[in-house]
Amino acid sequence: MKYLLLVLGSYAVSYYLVGLLVNGRLADMAEGLRHRPDAPPPGQYLREVEAHARRARQQYALFVGTLLAVALVLLAVWLD
Repeated sequence: MKYLLLVLGSYAVSYYLVGLLVNGRLADMAEGLRHRPDAPPPGQYLREVEAHARRARQQYALFVGTLLAVALVLLAVWLD
């Protein structure tokens, strides 16, 4: 049971942290578009890249969550 909690917790934490990073990067990019006269409006840009950002968030969260889950389970096995 503790291994299941470790795995679920690692995926939840990684999904949250990766989401913060992706959303922060998108906000920075949208803010940078304000200074370019040839760029689309920030709202339009965010609507266009929303699906790509969601997919990237899921893929990175799965990758980081898997690495974190493996590390935590190995640590838990080693400590037991």
